[in-house]
Amino acid sequence: MENVVSDVDASSQPSETSGIVGSVVKALRVLDCFSATRGRLTLAHISQELRLPKSTTLNLVRTLEQQDYLLRRPDQTYQLGYKVLELSYYLRSSLPIVQHAVPFMEELQIKTGEIVYLTSHTQGRVLYLEGVYPSIRMGNYSIAGKTLPLHCTGCGKAMMAYLGADELDWVLENRPLARSTPNTVTDRDELLDELQRIRERGYAIDVEEETVGVKCVGVAIRDSDGYPVGALSVSGTVISMKDELVDEYARMLSHASHSLSNNAAQFPAAQLRGRAT
Repeated sequence: MENVVSDVDASSQPSETSGIVGSVVKALRVLDCFSATRGRLTLAHISQELRLPKSTTLNLVRTLEQQDYLLRRPDQTYQLGYKVLELSYYLRSSLPIVQHAVPFMEELQIKTGEIVYLTSHTQGRVLYLEGVYPSIRMGNYSIAGKTLPLHCTGCGKAMMAYLGADELDWVLENRPLARSTPNTVTDRDELLDELQRIRERGYAIDVEEETVGVKCVGVAIRDSDGYPVGALSVSGTVISMKDELVDEYARMLSHASHSLSNNAAQFPAAQLRGRAT
């Protein structure tokens, strides 16, 4: 069958050397097919995405459905099951850094009147842990678990600036500098120059690089070795985030980030550090 791997292959068998079970990997890859823009998929779409025969895909999907990790809708499409949401709650509840950081974030939000984000990084992407919003904002939603590129976000660039050479090279090689807006930096040398400026001034700025109309100031949270385990940012519109406020916001962020650095080991990036990416 063209562009489809064999129904029975080496990856479906447990690996005696690595301990990796191929069938579990395949099941997890089914879940990875879904995203914010791909919330519902047909069996055919999943099969094509994974390059697996429909018979194999159907068995995987039925198993995940039976265990509540997938939900089949009346139109015969599939979405992530509510078990995934339940596990997400358990994970978030088990992150003490979020509870520890919220008071600092709330103070920053009150002083600036803008949105404050707490992030970490994983697999070369920004991982959002929490957001504190102005009380007048309508339609608040939990941002926990959202990921974005490092190179075009304030938090991402703040952390990226302090990555070790090997990890930074891995990110640049494996995470394309995709353009999100006309202001996104997509040239490697230009980005490296920007990271140097971030190290010199101590904070990163995102001016409509990820979202048109949005401006952000980010400061890295670093452990005792200087490794960036997370970041705090203040985010608002290009109108409300006036240039003359940037230095003051950066100073406040630096103070909060320094306090949170005492709990650096609680950040996901610290717990994942050293694992193969």
